[in-house]
Amino acid sequence: MRQLFIIVSDNYFVKLNTAKTNIMFALLFVLAITANAQGNAHANGARSTGMGNAGVAIADAWATVNNQAALTLLKNTEIAAFYKNNFGMSELSLSALSVAVPTKIGVFGGSIAHFGFSEYSENKISITYAKHLWKRFSLSAQLCYNSFNFTNAYQNATAITGEIGLLAELADNFYAGAHVFNPTQSSLSLEEKERLSVRYKAGIAYKPISSLLLCADFIHDGNDDISFCGGMEYYLLSQLCIRAGASSNPELFTLGAGYIYKQIGFDIAYSYHNVLGNISCISISYKLNKK
Repeated sequence: MRQLFIIVSDNYFVKLNTAKTNIMFALLFVLAITANAQGNAHANGARSTGMGNAGVAIADAWATVNNQAALTLLKNTEIAAFYKNNFGMSELSLSALSVAVPTKIGVFGGSIAHFGFSEYSENKISITYAKHLWKRFSLSAQLCYNSFNFTNAYQNATAITGEIGLLAELADNFYAGAHVFNPTQSSLSLEEKERLSVRYKAGIAYKPISSLLLCADFIHDGNDDISFCGGMEYYLLSQLCIRAGASSNPELFTLGAGYIYKQIGFDIAYSYHNVLGNISCISISYKLNKK
């Protein structure tokens, strides 16, 4: 029986029997690949999404995904939830939870993410540790458990991966970050071992004035050219901001807004794919006051 290898989420190959594939599943599967490739390659959290998916040098609760070293800039424990709807299809949604806990010995954190629908889904559970090594330099490490699940007798897969991040304050209010996904080139738990790709990110964030943030990321993995993400955040009021950005591969223009009410942050973002349509997301975060 003829077999087919399909690339999933820019990270791995899954072997399918073509005789068991139906047209509807194939269509949804291709859409899922496209949707989640964006979710994995780019930033989590509606704040970063609104700025063109840039997030490597940005400090917020979603640094647990975007660049764990940026967690060292947090002063309070933060908990956040994120939901992203791709192309108006609930089957292609991404949902995630994140927590970051600063302590005297460093910042501990973790995240849980789920993508997909009944026919195909991905889950990721991560634990993180980040620490200042010098006054203006931070380093982080993360351990992740990844599962990729198919129905209809398709082969499921799991993988243990790692992530490494660093953040440097080059000048006042000017940060540079770098992040590597899967530096050990871990393999999937398949009969024929397939290595997950290694993904590299580098980015900057700069505040020329207190109300304006500018950021940009560059992303490279083993299969694609270097892609760009960039954007801005501007505070109209002390509690209200607007965001805009753009990215390549895929080509997207993004818009977003954020509002802070006491210890709670609300963020929304919207982008448009010129072939597949609308992408919208929302995130909510809560900061715990220090005792």
